[in-house]
Amino acid sequence: MSNGLVLLSMLYFLVALLALTLLIRTGLSPRLKTTLIVAFIGMAMLSQRGWKQMAGWPTAAPLPDRFLYHAASVREPNAATGDPGLIHIWATELTPDGPAAEPRAYVLPYTAEDQKQIQDARERSRQQGLPQIGRKGGARNQSNVVSDAKRSAGALPSFTLGDLPDPALPEK
Repeated sequence: MSNGLVLLSMLYFLVALLALTLLIRTGLSPRLKTTLIVAFIGMAMLSQRGWKQMAGWPTAAPLPDRFLYHAASVREPNAATGDPGLIHIWATELTPDGPAAEPRAYVLPYTAEDQKQIQDARERSRQQGLPQIGRKGGARNQSNVVSDAKRSAGALPSFTLGDLPDPALPEK
């Protein structure tokens, strides 16, 4: 457990102890005390849900426009159990200022097209040892309009993965 989570747990305990002490020692009506207890429990549950998004759990937020692909886990759909499947992707956002400080886990709904993108990226990475870069959205032509050939071929992946280009070196 990280130091931040231990500190946060201790702070919640102290706030709960303070609230309990105030509720016991004050002459508030029982109805108001019950309302305060329910409000405190609700606040704790909501904040736990918010911290869960920040504590390393995968986020359902959309993938960044450009990202450095690290790894993925694919759970294929299972018709027997009704599981629709899902994809976890570990990626670092790429911004004009450079890459983000830490990678983030994203959870996406399963699609066969996304699974194929991941399999191809894994193969290229294993065979050639090249880092993979991703872009949000499927393969598109240069005018950013989906071509008729690609539209007729089936659904597009929600992201594309390719080799990280060599860095441009400054001129001498």
